[in-house]
Amino acid sequence: VLPPTFLPPSFGLTVLGNSHGFDKSGSTSGYVLWINGRGIMIDPPPFSSATLEMEGIRPRTIVGIILTHCHADHDAGAFQKVLTGTPVVVITTP
Repeated sequence: VLPPTFLPPSFGLTVLGNSHGFDKSGSTSGYVLWINGRGIMIDPPPFSSATLEMEGIRPRTIVGIILTHCHADHDAGAFQKVLTGTPVVVITTP
């Protein structure tokens, strides 16, 4: 089954997950903020790369990652994205 065709918006938000870190059946909250057709992942949850693929979002459209704080339920998706080999800017707290 082919993923849907995704056209990045000029401005918008894609929800990657809407749960909390202790929910075994849900994905931790995380988002993609779209600005001028380019995505910035915010607190990407674990398996967010798979979520992007299922939604038909090409990895190259993600140009940045914002980590509001470092916990495995917020930063595991960032490591997955960095390991895909496409350059991204990472913004985080000290």
